[in-house]
Amino acid sequence: MKAKILPIAAAAVSVLLLMSAGVLAQGAFMWDGTQWPQLSFDAKVGFIKGIGNLADFEVAANKDKAPCVSRAFVDELKTKKIDHIIQEVDKYYQENPGKKDATVIEVVLRRCTSICPPEEPAGGKK
Repeated sequence: MKAKILPIAAAAVSVLLLMSAGVLAQGAFMWDGTQWPQLSFDAKVGFIKGIGNLADFEVAANKDKAPCVSRAFVDELKTKKIDHIIQEVDKYYQENPGKKDATVIEVVLRRCTSICPPEEPAGGKK
């Protein structure tokens, strides 16, 4: 058990350190397709778990008044495996190299939940 928790904890700490270094260097920012491909798998796991933990906290703390984004993360992502979510984000940035400015959270919401509709293909509706 400890062997599994240690890499995840190390990844979460790495993500937090990277995030805090980035905030100090250039102010707050949302992680997007520029940073995501540079992360190790363990760091990506830490990022996705961090989003989930924050959403769990917000839903529990606010009971029926939880923000809809947090509710979507809790209700819709609880049935998905973390490696599947990571694969979907990786796939999005690989298939859309011109959309590196899409935030990781936006990609997760579009690819793994029903809260945000999928993007229309280039050129409008088909």
